[in-house]
Amino acid sequence: MDSHRKSGGDTTESIISRYEAAMLRYAGLILGSDELAQDAVETAFVRVLKNRDGPADPAELYRVLHSVVVTLAGTRRAAELRKTRSAGTDVMKAVRALRPEEQQVTILGILEGMSNAEISRIAGLSEEMVARLLCKSVMNIAGKLKKAGLL
Repeated sequence: MDSHRKSGGDTTESIISRYEAAMLRYAGLILGSDELAQDAVETAFVRVLKNRDGPADPAELYRVLHSVVVTLAGTRRAAELRKTRSAGTDVMKAVRALRPEEQQVTILGILEGMSNAEISRIAGLSEEMVARLLCKSVMNIAGKLKKAGLL
């Protein structure tokens, strides 16, 4: 097998199998679209896996995915999609209203159950900054839910 298909014991298929579901959830929660999430995850996998010389690093996969997601979220298509489709729960509306780095730590920390250390590696932030952003995000979401009469 060539280096694109197998390296360090991990095949491309095993890497995709291991991380795809969580990455789709992550991208889907931010973008509010399964179609855009699929596009983002595929783009991230291609960027990371096409030139890898060793095993894929999950932190690198998430960093690349986050970059792709932020870019997609800023496009007109994503903005139009968010306006026209049902936004789902009020909690997810509040999460989508957060800044990109706040979205990232909130989804990884609360919804994916990652530790601050894991999030720190993925986001390239200090653990202290992750904790601050997570706290700020939770307070922001709680305020929006209180204002909507849901808390």
